[in-house]
Amino acid sequence: MEQDEDLLLHDPAGLPLLVNAVADAECPKRSYCATVLHDYSRRIMGWQVAHEYPALRSAADRASSSGDGWVRWWSEYVSRLFSYLTDVRPVNRAAAERMAIDLLAGPADNLVIQLAAGQMHWQCAESGHYPTFLYISRRSGEYRMTRPHPLSRQEIEALYRQRS
Repeated sequence: MEQDEDLLLHDPAGLPLLVNAVADAECPKRSYCATVLHDYSRRIMGWQVAHEYPALRSAADRASSSGDGWVRWWSEYVSRLFSYLTDVRPVNRAAAERMAIDLLAGPADNLVIQLAAGQMHWQCAESGHYPTFLYISRRSGEYRMTRPHPLSRQEIEALYRQRS
């Protein structure tokens, strides 16, 4: 893999090709394609790239009937990501951790999850020098990702008011 080669594959038109490559046990790049598919899905949903939702949903719907276990897992994963956008619900710490694992680069031991200023949101962050921050409303589940610094209290409050 060349540096940033995977980013060239981040195109909605390529989603069915990636799914097919992962489903093919004989594909020499199967594992690589699975990594790209997972990362691309996470980026679409985490950064809320709405114009790519139809292609992602379509690929995941087709993948749900795959004979390959990883492809079916990926379809369920994408469904869970979409639920974060559509289901309005209170979010406890365990749910915030699940969302952070799904939307950030996980795993849980690389994440910091705490209450944000004002106690209305969960602030989740990847560890490292250039972290991505995920804010999740404790009341509604609405989320927003930012980089490279945490949101101010005013920005967090504005996020909360958007859903009310």
